[in-house]
Amino acid sequence: MDVIIIIILGIVQGLTEFLPVSSSGHLVLLENIFNIENSSLFINVVLHFATLLAVVIYYRKQIWQLIKHPIQPLALYLIISTIITCSIVLLFADFFESSFSGVLLAWGFFLSALFLFATEYISRRYEEQKYNYSKVNIKHSIFLGIFQGLAILPGVSRSGTTLCAGIVMGINKKDALDYSFLMSIPIIIASLVYELIKADYSAILTEINVFNLILGGVVAFVFAILGIKVMLKVVEKIQYKWFALYLLILGIITIFVI
Repeated sequence: MDVIIIIILGIVQGLTEFLPVSSSGHLVLLENIFNIENSSLFINVVLHFATLLAVVIYYRKQIWQLIKHPIQPLALYLIISTIITCSIVLLFADFFESSFSGVLLAWGFFLSALFLFATEYISRRYEEQKYNYSKVNIKHSIFLGIFQGLAILPGVSRSGTTLCAGIVMGINKKDALDYSFLMSIPIIIASLVYELIKADYSAILTEINVFNLILGGVVAFVFAILGIKVMLKVVEKIQYKWFALYLLILGIITIFVI
């Protein structure tokens, strides 16, 4: 694979994993544009590992506290969300896998845009009413796990969908985003394991350029750190409608590309 393409994939994966615009949707779109086939699964593994590393490093203090004190509410909530998400993925595995052909990609972008428009409207209403936001609780963890499961579909933003769900349920924006990022860790690990299990190594090993893969991973890691910092800095001030408009335009483009 051309080094320019792998750099583009790394930048896109890194930035979009934590911005509310769907990293999987962008990768599926780019793989169709660049006609990436056999080695795409292994590329996805490397890029997702890079973004996993970024979120683990960024949240290392919180993760270390969870490891040192596993018997605490936050750990329980994360376990519940993860079990629910994995259950949804396993129940609808065939449907989710078929969706990565790109046939539903545009509709995934449109659905994400709808979620973000809803987030913008509801958050403004809360601010006008001086709503008292709450912390994450067990009920929230159940619903956030469900919404994260739905976001497996390419084009449906995981961070955008879970952030929207959190705000709708009255969670503080910063807490909702932190929980969304922490909740992504076990799911990214699970997706990595799944992709490694189903990969056709005989087909991809002949096409792999190790240097390009490492370069793509490094680029994805750097831009993932940037994406996390951007979202955490602007979460209280951001107007989600601009992300929604971007996804609407991208969805229309996708209809003509795929």
